[in-house]
Amino acid sequence: MAKVIDYENRLTLFIDFLGFKDIVEKTATDNEALNKLVAALEDAASTAKIGNKSDFHVSQFSDCLVISYKVKNEAALFEIVNKLSLIVVRITGQGYLLRGGLTFGKLYHSDKAVLGPAMNRAYFLESEVAKCPRVILDPEVFNELLDKSSAEVVETIKQVLVQDENDGIWYFDYISSESVAEKVAGEFDFYPKYLATIADLIKRGLKHQSPGVLTKYIWLHERYRLARETFLDFPSDHSTRTKFPGFLESIEQLPSLNKAVTKAKETVVKAAKDKEPSKSKK
Repeated sequence: MAKVIDYENRLTLFIDFLGFKDIVEKTATDNEALNKLVAALEDAASTAKIGNKSDFHVSQFSDCLVISYKVKNEAALFEIVNKLSLIVVRITGQGYLLRGGLTFGKLYHSDKAVLGPAMNRAYFLESEVAKCPRVILDPEVFNELLDKSSAEVVETIKQVLVQDENDGIWYFDYISSESVAEKVAGEFDFYPKYLATIADLIKRGLKHQSPGVLTKYIWLHERYRLARETFLDFPSDHSTRTKFPGFLESIEQLPSLNKAVTKAKETVVKAAKDKEPSKSKK
């Protein structure tokens, strides 16, 4: 008798590696870059598997990862959200930026196939809604869940999420020191190196000529700027300098990238003006 296949209600994450085409082109002539990329992909899958067996599936094709979990209750759902946030931080720390969408709905996911309304929705969130290097939560699903959840659950989940001030969408916080340190088991002194990795990604991204690409890195720079400035101008006798020697100094030495981002903004504005229909002459 043929196996009956049906959809399951699954937490579904679709993520895309930004700039993957350029990354892969580099791996053709750089074996170290190839090994680094494969390690990042395998690390993401390994992290997603922690604590799960049959309820977990992951698929990778080209620059995309699809990770799904069968979720039985809201508490388990938010527990998995917390774990997925670790994936975002770990991949960023290895020098790759992600864009993605997380939703909850009907999905069929096996070792050989993945399809369903939840897959379509997660892909839509990644390709049409996220826009910037962020992994967002489906507002149609999670806003309602957060409203109904206990204050304790909300406070816990907010440790790994941040709400965008422009569109109100929640996304995984992979930039602030509090969130990053929490995800790497409290290794606070890891943060300067991590922030330096983000600075390097922004620096390279702001060299692009495409206004669309520049917009993504302008967005990221603003979050980087806020994270860096949190630690500037600490007094010489601040306890952090004693408890974490070299921590503040390392962050103070990171580039502001203000000139590069100003130039990028000018390029974006000029491109927008050039697209405006010229006024007809009287």
